[in-house]
Amino acid sequence: MPPERRKVRKGTHNCWECKRRKVRCIFSAEHAVCNNCKRRGTACISQELPDSYTAHPTSNQTEARLERVEGLLARLVNTARDESLEDSVSEDSEHQKVSQAPSAPSKQISVPSDRSGKYDALCRELIAAWPSEHDLDGIASLPTGLSIPLYQIVCSPCAVAEDAKPPSPREMLQLPPPGSHPVLVARSLMLLGTFLQGVVPSVIQKLGPLGDSYREIMATCVDRAIRLVNTNDELTGFVEALQCILLEVMYQNYTGHLHRAWMAVRRATATAQVMGIHQGRNSPYLKFLEPATRAAFDPDYVCFRLIQMDRYLSLMLGLPQTPVEGRFAIPKDVSAFGPMACLERIYCEVSGRIPQRTAADINDISQTRETDKLLQDAAAQMPPQWWLIPPFTNEADIVSDTIRLMIQFTHHHLLARLHMPYLLRCSPENNNIYDYSRITAVNASRELLSRYVVFRTVNPAHFYCRGCDFLAFVATTVMCLAHISFRSHRVGHSSVFNFLMHSRPMDRGMMERTSEIIESMARESTSDAIAPKLTHIIRHLLDVESNAANGAIYCTSSSRGEGEISGRLSDEALHIHIPYFGTINFEHGSVFRSAQHTDLGQAFTEQMFHQPQGVLSGLHAEYPDIQPEQLQIPTSDHLASDALHDPMLSGIDDWDLQGIDIALFDSLFAG
Repeated sequence: MPPERRKVRKGTHNCWECKRRKVRCIFSAEHAVCNNCKRRGTACISQELPDSYTAHPTSNQTEARLERVEGLLARLVNTARDESLEDSVSEDSEHQKVSQAPSAPSKQISVPSDRSGKYDALCRELIAAWPSEHDLDGIASLPTGLSIPLYQIVCSPCAVAEDAKPPSPREMLQLPPPGSHPVLVARSLMLLGTFLQGVVPSVIQKLGPLGDSYREIMATCVDRAIRLVNTNDELTGFVEALQCILLEVMYQNYTGHLHRAWMAVRRATATAQVMGIHQGRNSPYLKFLEPATRAAFDPDYVCFRLIQMDRYLSLMLGLPQTPVEGRFAIPKDVSAFGPMACLERIYCEVSGRIPQRTAADINDISQTRETDKLLQDAAAQMPPQWWLIPPFTNEADIVSDTIRLMIQFTHHHLLARLHMPYLLRCSPENNNIYDYSRITAVNASRELLSRYVVFRTVNPAHFYCRGCDFLAFVATTVMCLAHISFRSHRVGHSSVFNFLMHSRPMDRGMMERTSEIIESMARESTSDAIAPKLTHIIRHLLDVESNAANGAIYCTSSSRGEGEISGRLSDEALHIHIPYFGTINFEHGSVFRSAQHTDLGQAFTEQMFHQPQGVLSGLHAEYPDIQPEQLQIPTSDHLASDALHDPMLSGIDDWDLQGIDIALFDSLFAG
């Protein structure tokens, strides 16, 4: 009778031997025995069958070990005998092999591990960053939240089901066998770095000096893998190397270094194009180091993830996008994809349209309405209750709830960015043509902030998606500007912002809670250079909004300057200095506008002083006490002098808000 099958936990694939050794069980396509058992010469028995090792508890384990050693010796003798037979092969047959080799197809080359010793020194330097077994056991026991499943979804070479069970930390955190290619070692280092990045900050703090040691291990692993492998063109010709760079993108994005993530995406896209990924699985330049990677490889999925990350980062930073064609292009017909995959591709298309808009496109409101209709149709594909804020109450649904919330973040952010240029515009001939865009931008920002507060409250893993904090910064700025504008234009005139009158307490509460969350992140991490500056700006914005609610009149303007993010609040104005853009001024009861040496600034200045129906006449009609001589236009000499005497304008840190603020205010003042 065949042995009776045991019931095992769903998703269990390890054989008994690999389970005892606590290693991952990997099967080759051509063998029924896992790689580990094949290498050791042990019996590969599935956990569905009784374990012969434990079936006879009275047997002597020493005898079993001796039998295994004898089996290994027998295999060595057979191998030596086979090699001696191969040496006796005639030269004619050897020549025949060589002559037939060029005719073999060179598609999807599978490269073996490094056996020549060419990269021995490189591998030793990489492995030196790997922690000891004792430290690794401690790391594997730390709570990480979302790091492993998100790695699977974002950086896998194939589409991964949302409910797919991720590997255990101990299975994932292990070095490849000795003699492996350095790319595989670097991938293990990047996995360890992203794993440590996901550890809850409060847990790291409780560990004391040990927590600092773990932070050092994380930084060393990631820096060494990037320096020695990810940026080494000689080693990036494999699909596994592409995985390493994708892990780098995820790591930099979650750290908040969006510029570095953007450059890593460009490097990953160039690497993918060189290996012919746009030609599909039949590309003759595709090279794999592991059969498992080749079996799971999906070129369409990888191309989409590359373009998705490129467009997201380009939109956030105001940088040019990668031109797309062929397999990299978003298909026009997305009906073949699942509902959420369809949404992701539509949002990718919209995020590509927004930065390409010219002043003429913005003036043509019909083009904006066309893209707005695309987002409406995309939202209608999901059930209405899907758009509610996920509850985050079931631990088993934490990953799917997070993905769902990220898609909702994207939807509302794109809506706000699409309609943002019309937020501060004057409608021509008072026909309220921009009212729909203003309401949409405010509502989208409110929806985004409500989700941000829930997400950061229920999910303590602050590392995840630092881009969410930047989205919250954009939404908070839009909300503040809307309320300031409402208060400044409500006297004696009907305004589209009147609908904000009753929502102001709730909006104010969400903005204050957002500021508190980002401020708590700044306190928890001493190495966080982003959260303190975001908190600094948002707090000043909230002060100005509070003053406007109490009756103060503010007008917004901008002037050029250089330096790091900073802010200064006085009795009459708020000055927020933004790198790459200049200083945003919220003047109390007056208008201040600098002549900028840009087309945008020139167009705005001409509109103010040369168009009778422009901004100047509108301000004078609304505020007759403001006279033209009150409009201060400082020269470049004045700006240079201000930069010398104003400490706010000293010091340069190009990596603080990284251009996200520039993209925001460029959208606000566009056209």
